[in-house]
Amino acid sequence: MTRSCHRFLFLLLGLCSLSLVGYAQETTTYSRPQGPIGDPIVVLNSTIIINGVLAEFTPKETSEIKSMTVYKGPDTQSSQDIAPHLKNIRGGLIDITADKRVRSQSFPQLGRQLGLKGPLTFALNGQPLDPQAVAALRIAPAAIGQIHLVQPTADAPQTRVDIWLVPPPKPDTSKYPPGTIFLR
Repeated sequence: MTRSCHRFLFLLLGLCSLSLVGYAQETTTYSRPQGPIGDPIVVLNSTIIINGVLAEFTPKETSEIKSMTVYKGPDTQSSQDIAPHLKNIRGGLIDITADKRVRSQSFPQLGRQLGLKGPLTFALNGQPLDPQAVAALRIAPAAIGQIHLVQPTADAPQTRVDIWLVPPPKPDTSKYPPGTIFLR
């Protein structure tokens, strides 16, 4: 091959590689599968979402848990005892009562920390929170896995802050012999 043929191939290769460059574009919506049905939201004292903090409880703190209530949904018998601001949370909820103190922030504080102004709506794992829950609940920073911001549109004039929680930790299978069956 001649030099001009080599130059042409390099030029063609360079032009092809330029087409691979992508530019970020602001999206107004995104698609993400709903949170796993089997993973409940863990709340401390009916006020603080602690999904990522629960795994960090020491054995002493675990022994000091006063009570634990599981809410499976609005149609179950336990739904009568649930705090009013927790009634509309879907996918199950575990409410732990303990004296443990956890660093947390309110949802409006989180919005200010993100630099958002104007009207905001919040969602947990893709499920919208009602204003009563937003006002009463707090969230531990360690419970936040991802945050997605959906910019306002003509149909939805408020910025949506979608918080995806840290999934519960998987058991350490190295402690168990092969063939051990884990039940949840």
